[in-house]
Amino acid sequence: VGCRLSDGLVKTFGVWQKPPNWPDDTPWRVPREQVDGVVDRVFAEYRPVAFFADPGSGFDESDGERYWDGYI
Repeated sequence: VGCRLSDGLVKTFGVWQKPPNWPDDTPWRVPREQVDGVVDRVFAEYRPVAFFADPGSGFDESDGERYWDGYI
């Protein structure tokens, strides 16, 4: 979600969460490349003065380590 400071316009750039009724026995992963692409596009098109994220408790699927620890 972005908020333009000049006029207060609020815009949603993307929301990534497990779909409703997703099977419990099927892992769901945030499409990391899609998220990275949206963040890159927003930074290219706008001049952000702040950037916040809700990293959750996600673990990296390749090595099991907590993915966000290096960013927090």
